Amino acid sequence: MLFNIFIIATAIVLLLTIGFIINLMSVTRSKKSWALIGLAVLLLIIAQIVELYNLYFNNNNPFVLAVYYILDFFVAVLISVGVLQIGNLLRRLKKVEEQRKDSELRFKILFDNSGDEIFLADFDGRLLEVNNEAVRKLGYTREELMQKNFKDIKTEKYISNVAINIALILKNGHHIYETEHLTKDGHVIFLEMSSRVIDYLGGKAILSIARDITVRKEMERKIAAAIIETEERERQRFAADLHDGLAPLLSTIKLYTDLLKKGNFNKITPTETLQSVDELIDQAIVSTREISNNIMPSILQDFGLPAAAKDFCNYINNTNSVNIHLDTAQYKLIGTRIEETVLFQTIKELVNNSLKHSKASNIEIFLESHDSQVNLFYKDDGVGFDVDEKLNNPTGLGLNNIINKVKTINGLCLIKSTSGAGMNVLITLTVK
Repeated sequence: MLFNIFIIATAIVLLLTIGFIINLMSVTRSKKSWALIGLAVLLLIIAQIVELYNLYFNNNNPFVLAVYYILDFFVAVLISVGVLQIGNLLRRLKKVEEQRKDSELRFKILFDNSGDEIFLADFDGRLLEVNNEAVRKLGYTREELMQKNFKDIKTEKYISNVAINIALILKNGHHIYETEHLTKDGHVIFLEMSSRVIDYLGGKAILSIARDITVRKEMERKIAAAIIETEERERQRFAADLHDGLAPLLSTIKLYTDLLKKGNFNKITPTETLQSVDELIDQAIVSTREISNNIMPSILQDFGLPAAAKDFCNYINNTNSVNIHLDTAQYKLIGTRIEETVLFQTIKELVNNSLKHSKASNIEIFLESHDSQVNLFYKDDGVGFDVDEKLNNPTGLGLNNIINKVKTINGLCLIKSTSGAGMNVLITLTVK
């Protein structure tokens, strides 16, 4: 009796298991191996139920025995095929795992050996991971940085921008912006940040790549300072020209007109007075024209760079202080007024430097253009100098001004000189 109850209980458990297996097969129907194994187990359970049936009824019916053995055969076949499928699946999983590890290794190598600072942060700005370059540049240990928020490494004026930039990153999925980081020892690093939202450990995070633009910012500052200095120098020269040239002439004209008003002609007649006033007015006109020409030569405005450069070189050659050979045959008028003005000012400054410092006897200037490319070659046979020493010396502001002025029109200025070998300058720019 107890044996029969045990058989019935076992059959009930096996029937429940059949329900579980059918549910499992419906879930894993896209995976052949698991479906085959499930089917095999299902058949195995049915075979067990058949065996329990025989035991319970003590029945040796040949048909029932045949069904039992047939089910055993199919169970063996299905389990074998399922095991083979699982083996293939495990091999594919192993290959995928190896590829994932290889990908993670490559990413880690790139992450830790990048020349840019790389940060991984959550949506509140808390740092989750940083690379070696960030550790090196900021001066903190990795563990110290892991305890910080982006706000903790920003300069004061950029702290409030952290939340704004994160909002833009979340809204657009990516964002590029400029910022400043403060190192552990108080130095400021100027950065261009490129940030985007990425998948990270089953969630989302912000990956930021920070490129150091400190050198670029310093160059921009120098260019701005050079422009301000040049403008100030021009203002001072303009004031000096007015004070030393035009002002005395106008003052003298005023004296003569006062003399005419008072009618005091003891030493000079009215006709002579008017003649002197007329001559002074002519001189004032010439002086005004010269001052205007120094600010913006009318010939440059009306006829372009080659004509202005030729006029200037002729003026210098007439002084017999130096011989200037100018070749502009390969130049076509393709530049804007700003670009030609900068190139003309550069030619004047280079010639003035040669006259003042190089003791040159000959100067060669070659100006050419090809499509949108403009090249200016300048050469003198003066005493020469050490370029690096001159550029790093406060007295070398003239050369620095030339270089920075050319950069304002997106040009490149290369200066080559050694003691006793004169100076060579190449200026090249692309006109858009």
